[in-house]
Amino acid sequence: MDLVRYKSTAVEGYTSLAAYKERMKEDQKAIYYITGGREDILRNSPLLASYKEKGYEVLIMDDDIDDIVVTSMYEYKELPFKAINKTGAMDDLGKDEKKDDGQESALAEKFRKALGDRVKNVVVSGRLTSDCAAVIVLDENDPSLQMQKILKQMGGGELDEVKPILEVNSTNALVRKVEESSDEEYISDIASVILDQAYLAEGIMPKDPALFAKRVTRLLG
Repeated sequence: MDLVRYKSTAVEGYTSLAAYKERMKEDQKAIYYITGGREDILRNSPLLASYKEKGYEVLIMDDDIDDIVVTSMYEYKELPFKAINKTGAMDDLGKDEKKDDGQESALAEKFRKALGDRVKNVVVSGRLTSDCAAVIVLDENDPSLQMQKILKQMGGGELDEVKPILEVNSTNALVRKVEESSDEEYISDIASVILDQAYLAEGIMPKDPALFAKRVTRLLG
C-alpha cells in the first residue's frame, strides 16, 4: 500500500498515502477520496469546496481500477478510507445547517414526493456551499457509477439500476423556492431540474434532455 500513488487536491502530480497522512489536520479522522471517470469533473465537484475550507485533502481517483482497489483497502495505518461522494462521509465536517434531522424534514419530503422513484432518498445537507443546489451521492454499500460501468463492461449483464441519494442544500436560493412553494407542478419542475443539474455536474446527461430543457424554459418564463 505504501507504493501506490494518487492525484490530490493538495499537491501537484501524485502523492503517497504516507505523505497524505503527514499533511492531515489534527481533527481529521479519515482519508478522503472521490472516484469517477474524469479528473476535470472530479476536481470541479461541488463536494470538494467544504473539504478545502476545512483544510482536508481529498485524493482524486480517476482511474477505472481505483474503485476496485480502494474498496479492498479499508484503511491505512488505522485511518479508514471514506468516499466523499458516498453517504459515509456526509457528517464528517462538523457542519449542521439542516432544518431538523434531514430525513424527516418537510423540505426533503417535498423533494421525495416530486422525484418519486428517480431517487433512493433525499437528505438535507450541511456541507454544501450556497451556490450549489444539490449533489448526488450513493449509499455506502452501493457500487459507484464508475463501478457500475466497469461491471457492465466485464459482462455483468443487466444490473439492477442503483438509484442515487439527492443531497440538497437548504441555503441555496433555488432550493428555498421549493421550500416556500405549495404549487406541486412548480415544485416538480424545480426538483427535477436540480436533480438533472446534479447529474450534469457528474458528467452524466439527463435521461430526457428535451424534458430537462422544457422544464428550464418554464422556470425561466
